[in-house]
Amino acid sequence: MKNLLRRIAHSLSYTFTILIRKAVKSIAVVLSIAAFTVLICLLEFTIHKQEQLLDKLYKKFDIDIIIMDSAGAYPDNLELDRLYASVFMNENNILGKNTDNLKIRSSGKETISVTNEYGEVITEISVVGLTYLPDMAEFNVSVYVGNKFDKSVLMSGSRVCIVPGRMKGLGDCIYIKTEKVEEPIEYLVIGTYDETEDIFFCPYLNYSELLTSSVNNIYSLKCEITDTKALEELETFLMNYFTKPTIAGITPRGLNALDLKYTHSFVMPKGNFEEATDPIKADILKLKILEPFVFVFSVAIGFVISMLSIRNRKAEFAVMRSMGASGGYVFYISFIEQAVLCLIGALIGVLVSLIGFKQLSATQINKVLIFIGCYLAGTAIEALRIASVKVMKIMKAND
Repeated sequence: MKNLLRRIAHSLSYTFTILIRKAVKSIAVVLSIAAFTVLICLLEFTIHKQEQLLDKLYKKFDIDIIIMDSAGAYPDNLELDRLYASVFMNENNILGKNTDNLKIRSSGKETISVTNEYGEVITEISVVGLTYLPDMAEFNVSVYVGNKFDKSVLMSGSRVCIVPGRMKGLGDCIYIKTEKVEEPIEYLVIGTYDETEDIFFCPYLNYSELLTSSVNNIYSLKCEITDTKALEELETFLMNYFTKPTIAGITPRGLNALDLKYTHSFVMPKGNFEEATDPIKADILKLKILEPFVFVFSVAIGFVISMLSIRNRKAEFAVMRSMGASGGYVFYISFIEQAVLCLIGALIGVLVSLIGFKQLSATQINKVLIFIGCYLAGTAIEALRIASVKVMKIMKAND
């Protein structure tokens, strides 16, 4: 162990003696490496800033998914199969993860019977199944929902409802009968309204399961995209179920992922979203394409600088070999010299970048470490080459 430490101390002392003796060349190498380190930090800093700008643009735009007929018209009279609701309400697929404010509703053309608890019919009322709170603009009602009720319950299949205030109050129960279920079903009133409309609102999933016999009962369907970064993935996913409207109005043949015919299309009105984001994405792509070439160039730089440094010291290494030094020791000496220069230069470059950019991200540090690794890889190639050359060949070359 002592011998190993003695050899390491001797080699480091020898290395620094050589570097000081060739101070001008050493400084030139250090500055070159420092400049390259700053360049790498600047490249990563620029990518990061462009990505931040892109994120701001993504958050700035509000984009909806609207389901329409195959020609891109009539979004409010779809007569769409109930199976499509499961596609949009599945929290595990890309739609469920990247969309919000899902608005699915039925036509409202069907009626149900309101009864007492004994099944005696009191009145008839139209029923609407939906996944959102009804509002004045669409239904001519102003709904009041109690604080203990969350509107998210309308996304479930719970037996809850919103009814005229004259019929029942919040927290009361109401009984109904349909052609599908003859026995009275109890529903909890979670919301009321005072207008003269006679509509029984309930969660769409419950409506589809218990209150209607119609399969094509989705009257309208749309939602908001919460993460516009996922636009392309969402579009690809939707193509499994719908088509995109075209001027020719062409509909794909065959069946979609639900084993249903392609009868509807989807649109995602983007406005000038792509005009704003595409140039930035193109810039980021160019910079990311440039990065691998920078690191490959780092290997070349390490090799060239080592070659230039070692070329004039072949005789010195030959003397060392003739005095009993192994090829491994020659490799170690030549490699450690360049490693010390590289680390000093990289440290200076990091400090300059830290001052210039105020802070360094983990990604920038990682890229600098990759650069150091690539540079040392190039150094190792030349060090191995000189360590493997025969002593007599070096001596003859010098003669």
